[in-house]
Amino acid sequence: SGSLFCLCATSTLAMGVNLPAFLVVIKGTSAYRGAGNGHQDIDMGTLLQMVGRAGRPGFDKSGTAVIMTDSLSKTRYEN
Repeated sequence: SGSLFCLCATSTLAMGVNLPAFLVVIKGTSAYRGAGNGHQDIDMGTLLQMVGRAGRPGFDKSGTAVIMTDSLSKTRYEN
């Protein structure tokens, strides 16, 4: 049909939604945690939960996850 379906969600919403996706894009690996805490890295378990939505068995044969992060954190997420 030529339609493009897209769902944008915060990490909190992504944890509670049972919604498989073919492509998951993580736009940043840190989150603002309020005054006094500033920006902190999103924990690896939360990132894995979000990435795990890509290509779920029974829905897709494969999936793709893209993690966008700063150059200093890049090696943490490679391979």
